[in-house]
Amino acid sequence: MYLSVRVDTEKCIGCKICITSCPEPNVFIFLPEQKLVEVNESRCKACGLCTTTCPKDALSIS
Repeated sequence: MYLSVRVDTEKCIGCKICITSCPEPNVFIFLPEQKLVEVNESRCKACGLCTTTCPKDALSIS
């Protein structure tokens, strides 16, 4: 099993800081209608950088 970022949709406010902080392209997909992000798990390297920059602690590695 591979590690990846998980988004807590109850906490995510759609600020997109995770998108700009992620060193890998196309890991996060912003869903404008829901105002939250989704993770492309096949692209995520589980580095954890996004989890440290999320202002709402909506991201975790699992």
